[in-house]
Amino acid sequence: MRRPPARALITGATAGIGRATALLFAQNGLEVGVLAERPNEVDETVAALREAGGRAIPVYADLTQREQVTGLIDRVEADGFPVDVLVNNAGIGLQADILDTRDEDLRRLFEVNFFAAAFLSRDALRHMAARGQGHIINVSSASARRSLPGMAVYASTKAAMHSFSQALRIEGRDSGVWVTEILPMSVRTRFFEAATNRAAKPYAPGWKADTPETIARRILRAVRHPAPEVYTSSLVRLALGLDSLNPALLERILVARRRRG
Repeated sequence: MRRPPARALITGATAGIGRATALLFAQNGLEVGVLAERPNEVDETVAALREAGGRAIPVYADLTQREQVTGLIDRVEADGFPVDVLVNNAGIGLQADILDTRDEDLRRLFEVNFFAAAFLSRDALRHMAARGQGHIINVSSASARRSLPGMAVYASTKAAMHSFSQALRIEGRDSGVWVTEILPMSVRTRFFEAATNRAAKPYAPGWKADTPETIARRILRAVRHPAPEVYTSSLVRLALGLDSLNPALLERILVARRRRG
Protein backbone atom coordinates (compact mmCIF):
# COMPACT_ATOMS: atom_id res chain seq x y z
CA MET A 1 0.00 0.00 0.00
CA ARG A 2 1.31 3.44 -0.94
CA ARG A 3 1.82 5.79 1.98
CA PRO A 4 0.86 9.45 1.55
CA PRO A 5 3.84 11.60 0.50
CA ALA A 6 5.45 13.55 3.34
CA ARG A 7 8.06 15.67 1.57
CA ALA A 8 8.25 17.52 -1.73
CA LEU A 9 11.16 19.25 -3.43
CA ILE A 10 10.05 22.08 -5.72
CA THR A 11 12.37 23.84 -8.15
CA GLY A 12 11.71 27.50 -8.89
CA ALA A 13 9.76 27.56 -5.63
CA THR A 14 10.08 31.27 -4.79
CA ALA A 15 7.72 32.74 -7.38
CA GLY A 16 4.77 32.01 -9.62
CA ILE A 17 3.59 28.42 -9.92
CA GLY A 18 6.42 27.16 -7.71
CA ARG A 19 5.62 29.43 -4.77
CA ALA A 20 1.87 28.82 -5.08
CA THR A 21 2.50 25.08 -5.09
CA ALA A 22 4.87 25.32 -2.11
CA LEU A 23 2.27 27.22 -0.10
CA LEU A 24 -0.50 24.79 -1.03
CA PHE A 25 1.62 21.74 -0.27
CA ALA A 26 2.61 23.18 3.12
CA GLN A 27 -1.02 23.94 3.93
CA ASN A 28 -1.83 20.31 3.18
CA GLY A 29 0.82 18.84 5.47
CA LEU A 30 3.79 18.27 3.19
CA GLU A 31 7.23 19.43 4.21
CA VAL A 32 8.61 21.46 1.33
CA GLY A 33 12.14 21.80 0.01
CA VAL A 34 12.26 25.31 -1.45
CA LEU A 35 14.81 25.24 -4.28
CA ALA A 36 15.83 28.38 -6.15
CA GLU A 37 18.88 30.40 -7.09
CA ARG A 38 18.66 33.56 -4.95
CA PRO A 39 19.26 32.85 -1.23
CA ASN A 40 17.25 35.87 -0.05
CA GLU A 41 14.18 34.73 -1.98
CA VAL A 42 14.58 31.15 -0.79
CA ASP A 43 14.87 32.27 2.83
CA GLU A 44 11.85 34.58 2.51
CA THR A 45 9.73 31.79 1.03
CA VAL A 46 10.79 29.32 3.71
CA ALA A 47 9.91 31.89 6.37
CA ALA A 48 6.50 32.50 4.77
CA LEU A 49 5.71 28.79 4.76
CA ARG A 50 6.74 28.41 8.38
CA GLU A 51 4.76 31.47 9.43
CA ALA A 52 1.72 29.90 7.78
CA GLY A 53 2.20 26.81 9.96
CA GLY A 54 3.99 24.70 7.37
CA ARG A 55 7.35 22.97 7.39
CA ALA A 56 10.05 23.92 4.90
CA ILE A 57 13.78 23.75 4.29
CA PRO A 58 15.95 25.92 2.03
CA VAL A 59 17.78 24.41 -0.95
CA TYR A 60 20.05 26.80 -2.84
CA ALA A 61 21.01 25.99 -6.42
CA ASP A 62 21.57 27.75 -9.73
CA LEU A 63 20.18 25.32 -12.29
CA THR A 64 22.26 26.86 -15.07
CA GLN A 65 25.38 25.54 -13.30
CA ARG A 66 25.78 21.84 -13.97
CA GLU A 67 28.05 21.31 -10.95
CA GLN A 68 25.30 22.57 -8.65
CA VAL A 69 22.74 20.20 -10.16
CA THR A 70 24.98 17.14 -10.12
CA GLY A 71 24.46 15.24 -6.87
CA LEU A 72 21.87 17.71 -5.57
CA ILE A 73 19.23 15.04 -4.90
CA ASP A 74 21.83 12.85 -3.16
CA ARG A 75 22.82 15.76 -0.90
CA VAL A 76 19.22 16.60 -0.03
CA GLU A 77 18.48 12.95 0.78
CA ALA A 78 21.66 12.63 2.84
CA ASP A 79 20.57 15.66 4.88
CA GLY A 80 17.49 13.76 6.03
CA PHE A 81 14.98 14.90 3.42
CA PRO A 82 13.79 11.87 1.42
CA VAL A 83 12.12 13.29 -1.67
CA ASP A 84 8.67 11.72 -2.03
CA VAL A 85 7.55 14.24 -4.66
CA LEU A 86 9.82 16.11 -7.06
CA VAL A 87 8.22 19.07 -8.84
CA ASN A 88 10.37 20.22 -11.75
CA ASN A 89 8.87 23.67 -12.09
CA ALA A 90 11.82 26.01 -12.72
CA GLY A 91 11.87 27.45 -16.20
CA ILE A 92 12.99 30.46 -18.19
CA GLY A 93 11.49 31.97 -21.32
CA LEU A 94 12.53 33.40 -24.65
CA GLN A 95 10.53 35.17 -27.33
CA ALA A 96 12.56 35.33 -30.54
CA ASP A 97 12.36 34.19 -34.11
CA ILE A 98 15.01 31.59 -34.80
CA LEU A 99 17.10 34.01 -36.90
CA ASP A 100 17.27 36.34 -33.89
CA THR A 101 18.20 33.56 -31.47
CA ARG A 102 21.73 33.50 -30.11
CA ASP A 103 23.80 30.45 -29.26
CA GLU A 104 23.71 31.32 -25.56
CA ASP A 105 19.90 31.50 -25.68
CA LEU A 106 19.68 27.91 -26.87
CA ARG A 107 22.14 26.60 -24.32
CA ARG A 108 20.72 28.50 -21.34
CA LEU A 109 17.12 27.50 -22.00
CA PHE A 110 17.95 23.84 -22.46
CA GLU A 111 20.19 23.87 -19.38
CA VAL A 112 17.39 25.07 -17.10
CA ASN A 113 14.21 23.87 -18.79
CA PHE A 114 15.37 20.41 -19.77
CA PHE A 115 18.81 19.25 -18.63
CA ALA A 116 18.43 20.26 -14.98
CA ALA A 117 15.00 18.65 -14.78
CA ALA A 118 16.25 15.49 -16.50
CA PHE A 119 19.23 15.10 -14.16
CA LEU A 120 17.14 15.75 -11.05
CA SER A 121 14.48 13.30 -12.27
CA ARG A 122 17.03 10.59 -12.93
CA ASP A 123 18.60 10.94 -9.50
CA ALA A 124 15.25 11.22 -7.74
CA LEU A 125 13.98 8.12 -9.55
CA ARG A 126 16.92 6.14 -8.23
CA HIS A 127 16.05 6.98 -4.62
CA MET A 128 12.29 6.65 -5.12
CA ALA A 129 12.63 3.26 -6.80
CA ALA A 130 14.72 2.01 -3.88
CA ARG A 131 11.85 2.95 -1.54
CA GLY A 132 9.22 1.49 -3.88
CA GLN A 133 7.26 4.70 -4.43
CA GLY A 134 7.49 8.34 -5.41
CA HIS A 135 6.09 10.93 -7.77
CA ILE A 136 7.87 13.14 -10.30
CA ILE A 137 5.84 16.08 -11.60
CA ASN A 138 7.17 17.95 -14.62
CA VAL A 139 5.65 21.37 -15.20
CA SER A 140 5.79 21.60 -18.98
CA SER A 141 3.70 23.69 -21.36
CA ALA A 142 1.05 23.31 -24.02
CA SER A 143 3.79 24.48 -26.39
CA ALA A 144 5.35 21.05 -25.90
CA ARG A 145 2.60 19.76 -28.18
CA ARG A 146 2.29 22.69 -30.60
CA SER A 147 4.91 25.38 -31.04
CA LEU A 148 4.18 28.94 -32.13
CA PRO A 149 6.19 31.60 -33.99
CA GLY A 150 8.79 33.19 -31.75
CA MET A 151 8.77 30.20 -29.42
CA ALA A 152 10.91 27.73 -31.35
CA VAL A 153 13.56 27.34 -28.65
CA TYR A 154 11.29 27.51 -25.60
CA ALA A 155 8.81 25.06 -27.12
CA SER A 156 11.65 22.71 -28.08
CA THR A 157 12.77 22.51 -24.44
CA LYS A 158 9.21 21.62 -23.43
CA ALA A 159 8.85 19.12 -26.26
CA ALA A 160 11.98 17.44 -24.96
CA MET A 161 10.40 17.38 -21.51
CA HIS A 162 7.24 15.87 -22.98
CA SER A 163 9.09 12.97 -24.61
CA PHE A 164 11.25 12.51 -21.53
CA SER A 165 8.18 12.34 -19.29
CA GLN A 166 6.49 9.76 -21.50
CA ALA A 167 9.47 7.40 -21.35
CA LEU A 168 10.17 8.04 -17.66
CA ARG A 169 6.54 7.28 -16.81
CA ILE A 170 6.83 3.78 -18.24
CA GLU A 171 10.30 3.14 -16.81
CA GLY A 172 9.23 4.15 -13.31
CA ARG A 173 5.88 2.39 -13.14
CA ASP A 174 7.14 -1.05 -12.02
CA SER A 175 9.15 0.64 -9.26
CA GLY A 176 6.05 2.36 -7.90
CA VAL A 177 7.07 5.79 -9.21
CA TRP A 178 4.47 7.96 -10.93
CA VAL A 179 5.36 10.62 -13.50
CA THR A 180 2.91 13.42 -14.28
CA GLU A 181 3.32 16.16 -16.86
CA ILE A 182 1.46 19.44 -16.30
CA LEU A 183 0.73 21.33 -19.54
CA PRO A 184 -0.60 24.84 -18.87
CA MET A 185 -1.23 27.26 -21.72
CA SER A 186 -0.44 30.67 -20.22
CA VAL A 187 -0.08 31.68 -16.57
CA ARG A 188 0.00 35.17 -15.03
CA THR A 189 3.43 35.21 -13.38
CA ARG A 190 6.63 37.23 -13.60
CA PHE A 191 7.93 34.56 -16.00
CA PHE A 192 7.19 36.90 -18.92
CA GLU A 193 8.95 39.88 -17.35
CA ALA A 194 12.04 37.79 -16.63
CA ALA A 195 12.14 36.17 -20.09
CA THR A 196 14.49 37.35 -22.81
CA ASN A 197 12.54 39.16 -25.49
CA ARG A 198 14.23 39.68 -28.87
CA ALA A 199 10.96 40.37 -30.68
CA ALA A 200 9.40 43.69 -31.61
CA LYS A 201 6.23 42.98 -29.61
CA PRO A 202 5.71 42.62 -25.85
CA TYR A 203 5.94 39.19 -24.25
CA ALA A 204 2.93 38.86 -21.98
CA PRO A 205 0.39 36.30 -20.73
CA GLY A 206 -2.43 35.44 -23.09
CA TRP A 207 -6.01 36.59 -22.59
CA LYS A 208 -7.01 33.18 -21.23
CA ALA A 209 -4.14 33.03 -18.76
CA ASP A 210 -4.53 30.99 -15.57
CA THR A 211 -3.41 32.06 -12.11
CA PRO A 212 -0.49 30.28 -10.40
CA GLU A 213 -2.92 29.15 -7.71
CA THR A 214 -5.07 27.38 -10.31
CA ILE A 215 -2.06 25.41 -11.56
CA ALA A 216 -0.98 24.65 -7.99
CA ARG A 217 -4.36 23.11 -7.26
CA ARG A 218 -4.05 20.91 -10.34
CA ILE A 219 -0.59 19.81 -9.19
CA LEU A 220 -1.87 18.92 -5.71
CA ARG A 221 -4.73 17.00 -7.27
CA ALA A 222 -2.24 15.07 -9.41
CA VAL A 223 -0.29 14.16 -6.27
CA ARG A 224 -3.44 12.80 -4.67
CA HIS A 225 -4.81 11.20 -7.85
CA PRO A 226 -1.88 10.48 -10.19
CA ALA A 227 -2.49 11.08 -13.87
CA PRO A 228 -0.13 10.85 -16.86
CA GLU A 229 -0.86 14.31 -18.28
CA VAL A 230 -2.82 17.28 -16.93
CA TYR A 231 -4.08 19.95 -19.32
CA THR A 232 -5.22 23.03 -17.46
CA SER A 233 -7.29 24.55 -20.26
CA SER A 234 -10.10 23.18 -22.40
CA LEU A 235 -8.90 25.55 -25.13
CA VAL A 236 -5.61 23.63 -25.26
CA ARG A 237 -7.45 20.35 -25.71
CA LEU A 238 -9.51 21.88 -28.52
CA ALA A 239 -6.43 23.27 -30.31
CA LEU A 240 -4.52 20.01 -29.96
CA GLY A 241 -7.50 18.10 -31.25
CA LEU A 242 -7.62 20.34 -34.31
CA ASP A 243 -3.86 19.95 -34.74
CA SER A 244 -4.21 16.16 -34.72
CA LEU A 245 -7.14 16.11 -37.14
CA ASN A 246 -6.00 18.84 -39.52
CA PRO A 247 -2.52 20.24 -38.84
CA ALA A 248 -2.48 22.09 -42.18
CA LEU A 249 -5.61 24.06 -41.20
CA LEU A 250 -4.16 25.09 -37.85
CA GLU A 251 -0.93 26.10 -39.55
CA ARG A 252 -2.82 28.33 -42.00
CA ILE A 253 -4.60 29.97 -39.07
CA LEU A 254 -1.29 30.63 -37.31
CA VAL A 255 0.37 31.99 -40.46
CA ALA A 256 -2.54 34.38 -41.03
CA ARG A 257 -2.39 35.51 -37.43
CA ARG A 258 1.35 36.17 -37.71
CA ARG A 259 0.89 38.22 -40.89
CA ARG A 260 -1.72 40.38 -39.18
CA GLY A 261 0.84 41.08 -36.46
